[in-house]
Amino acid sequence: MSRILLSVGLVLIGLSSCKKETPKPLTEQEIQHRIDSISEIRFRDLELRAQKDLRHRIKIEVKVKADSIRNALKQKTTQ
Repeated sequence: MSRILLSVGLVLIGLSSCKKETPKPLTEQEIQHRIDSISEIRFRDLELRAQKDLRHRIKIEVKVKADSIRNALKQKTTQ
């Protein structure tokens, strides 16, 4: 029982000794640095997704477009 009380007392003393720290306000340079780093990551991710989408669309759309051009050329030559 005394060990429990001693443990609880030490925990309470430890917690009460921690003071609440107020965050210091960020300077304009720090804010700009955070904005730049976040936007760089998001732009890189956006570019990667756009490249992946482009590769996917090219596989589909180029084949269809090439087929339609080939068919149009065949029709012109047969006329």
